[in-house]
Amino acid sequence: MKILIIDPQFLTRTGLIHVLTSQPGSIAIYEATSLEVAKSYLNSGEMYDLIFAELDLPDADHRFVTNTLHSLAPNSHIVLFTWRRGTADIQTGIAQGAQSYLRKDASAESVKLAIHGLLQDKPYLPTDDLPYRKQTEADRKLSPRQREIMQLLAQGLSNKEIANILGITEGTIRVHLSAIFKAIKVSNRTEATLWYLLRQN
Repeated sequence: MKILIIDPQFLTRTGLIHVLTSQPGSIAIYEATSLEVAKSYLNSGEMYDLIFAELDLPDADHRFVTNTLHSLAPNSHIVLFTWRRGTADIQTGIAQGAQSYLRKDASAESVKLAIHGLLQDKPYLPTDDLPYRKQTEADRKLSPRQREIMQLLAQGLSNKEIANILGITEGTIRVHLSAIFKAIKVSNRTEATLWYLLRQN
């Protein structure tokens, strides 16, 4: 998998690279500190599976970053990896071709969850505080942590794997699953997974 990280901040790029390389699989990572550097990579003919993009770049208007990247790499999965939280900014980015949005101030658990899914080409949007996203039945019935667990459960992961990703114990996972089953009125993991998948947008 080839990944392009576009961000002017060295420490931010280093932190993201650390999380990415801690995941299994072969990953090649390229770094760009500006939109011009990113464009040189994308114009070279190379295909990037994932593009993590900060909207606030030193040489670009944040309103046009996503559109530029999508025009140069229409088949790449673009992730808005930014401090920006404004609804209009994120709506615009998604409308212009971004598939995922990961806030830089997200918790360590949320980042791990997001990265795990993104490396499997699964779009990621935060499960809470999203005024631009229609609330699902899962949003209404499950807590943010329970929804994180259900996202991983739906990917076929074991309790141990989910616990490792979220940094909690298997016992805690079992407690959450018991509460989830009760909240959505199912009796096992298969039924819970089916319930969750049928209710996603």
